[in-house]
Amino acid sequence: MLVQEFQLPKRYHDALLQWQRRNFPDLDILLKHWDTHFPGEPPFYLAAKIASLKDTAIEVGTFRGRPKIYRAAEMRGNMLYTAVRIVKAQCSTELGSIQQHLETLDSGVSDQAKFSILRICAEELRHAYQMFWVLSQDTSWSEAGVVDIANQTMDELLAMTTGTHVLDAFNIPFHDPLDNMMFSFLIDRVGKYQLSMQKVFSYAPMAQSMAPMLHEESFHLRTGYDLVREQAVMTTSGNGRWSLEEIQKRINSWFPRGAEMFGSPDGGQANIAFGFKDRLNGEGFQAYMVEVGRLIRRINIAVIQARHPELGREAVEQRVDEEPGLLSLPHMNFFRVRGSDDIAYQPLDVQGRHLSHAAYWEHMNKVLPGSLLSTEFFQKYRAAFTPTIN
Repeated sequence: MLVQEFQLPKRYHDALLQWQRRNFPDLDILLKHWDTHFPGEPPFYLAAKIASLKDTAIEVGTFRGRPKIYRAAEMRGNMLYTAVRIVKAQCSTELGSIQQHLETLDSGVSDQAKFSILRICAEELRHAYQMFWVLSQDTSWSEAGVVDIANQTMDELLAMTTGTHVLDAFNIPFHDPLDNMMFSFLIDRVGKYQLSMQKVFSYAPMAQSMAPMLHEESFHLRTGYDLVREQAVMTTSGNGRWSLEEIQKRINSWFPRGAEMFGSPDGGQANIAFGFKDRLNGEGFQAYMVEVGRLIRRINIAVIQARHPELGREAVEQRVDEEPGLLSLPHMNFFRVRGSDDIAYQPLDVQGRHLSHAAYWEHMNKVLPGSLLSTEFFQKYRAAFTPTIN
């Protein structure tokens, strides 16, 4: 894969550096110790990375077969504004996750884990830089009717803090390093699917951005999975910082937010028609859910192997489906704030069963972490039920 690198215009480059100094001052520590913790990896620095196109023609949708678009002015109406929303949402997630991760960095489980989180933050910063490149390198955005889009977007996004980002998953403060791990395991994995679906993007600068971002995203996913697996296995010896029950509560907390990042399960037709994505929302979510379920099963296998080292692989495989108290995914409609009327703000338990409101809140107190129950996010969620309770 041929990759070219570009710097943003000075105004945007300097603005992102100022944001980094305010929100991510530990970047300097990461750079100082990079070779110690990531030997053989190219050192990090801020640049937009532009890959060669797999296909120069639009691959899906209404304009399939036509040349990919290089000038925003060639997009019109809903196509143009949908592209802007996608870029802004992507950028917001990158900056938001940095703010969340750094809240609990100092209490990390190990130096390597801390530096892995720092690397994730650095690469998320580069991904935000990448999205500003998508908007700033093309002066024709203003010709198309979106005046001064790079300036407006930068001012808006760089002012956001936890609680004001575009997607709910990035508005929940972390409580401790288990949130860092679970976020990388579950929420960054949604990012993989979104980036993969956007590799076909009909606006070429966006399509060219996806492969380098996906390459970096793979480290985030691996870090999250490995750390969650390690902590789950440690519960078997009594040396773990969190119980298996608490790890399950964090899955219950973060998986619903990841599910909602795919949008309405019945939606996504416009993105395909415009050539922005190659999967409907529901198709992407189903694939994500299958993958996460498979990974949780692998974690459960590792837990049983640690509990019962005398068992062979076949016996472990059989036991993983029978042994109580292992990790599981909550029902796909559990704890949802977005979606159709039969999904959003519905009193469904982790198995998808409908409860009375009184039983529902009792259930939520049992299956969600106490740290989440005290957040502004959860208080707003609960308040949304008030009219139906009264």
